[in-house]
Amino acid sequence: MPSRSTPLQHRRTDFFGQRPLGLAASLAASLARWQNLLGLAQNRCVHCLRPFSAPDAALYESAAAPASVYPPMSATTAETRLCPDCLTLLAPYVGPHCPRCGLPPANPHEGNVVCGACLQNPPPWSGIAFHGLYRGALRHTLLRLKFDGHLYLAPLLGGFLLDAVGCLPRPDVIIAVPQHPDHLRRRGYNQAHELAKALHGLSGVPLGTRMLARPVPGKEQEQLNAMARRSNVRHSFAAEPAVNGLRVWLVDDVLTTGSTMAAAARALLAGGAARVDAVFAARTPLNSAPQPTDVQSTPPCRTSTT
Repeated sequence: MPSRSTPLQHRRTDFFGQRPLGLAASLAASLARWQNLLGLAQNRCVHCLRPFSAPDAALYESAAAPASVYPPMSATTAETRLCPDCLTLLAPYVGPHCPRCGLPPANPHEGNVVCGACLQNPPPWSGIAFHGLYRGALRHTLLRLKFDGHLYLAPLLGGFLLDAVGCLPRPDVIIAVPQHPDHLRRRGYNQAHELAKALHGLSGVPLGTRMLARPVPGKEQEQLNAMARRSNVRHSFAAEPAVNGLRVWLVDDVLTTGSTMAAAARALLAGGAARVDAVFAARTPLNSAPQPTDVQSTPPCRTSTT
């Protein structure tokens, strides 16, 4: 007499031929498969806004990460927020640069030599960390953050900064270059603060929001030459007594002449900060500086300390 079939042998399969564990699991699995088939599960690149299929984050979590005191979150952030083409366009600059201010030399064969400006007037910070040069895709991204209010770009740029600061000593606090209150009210946000907040979230370093102020207003730096920029920000910043004895990462979006960063760093040091490192997303190169594709790549550590 033939044996009676068990209910499990007659359980129906779904459209994809899979045997679900239950109704809820079946619906969830089928929905996920349909989303993948229709492209609905794709990410949208935050730079070019085109949809793309992000790789599995587990691939990056399992990969061997370089030695660092910070969690390797930025690679996953970039891979899931940028399409492959934009990931290449926004790759870090690894060419030669001044170890004091990050300026690429006019002659790429000079290597990492201190530029003439830093020899004549050494900057007040101890070390620097930056992601890339202020041009191309990185410039476009920073302009969207600064002038168009695209604050969703801050986590991506914060991930870039996390990679860059891996060679700096861990600080006690992260401080953004502040804006004057009138300027902040007009714009509605401070792009440097958004970057500092993103870096704080990724690194776990405390964020100091009231340790540095800008009580003296000044003109917009973008339209001023180097001498006017230095005069415009002189004595513009004031540090609170709470910075006394602290090691600081001072964060801004772009370093051009360095006058704003230098004035803020001097205010922190005058307030008793033990150390100030300059952290910025992009360095403005000279017009004669070599293109990133023209230089010999060096190890991806874009930081320098004194």
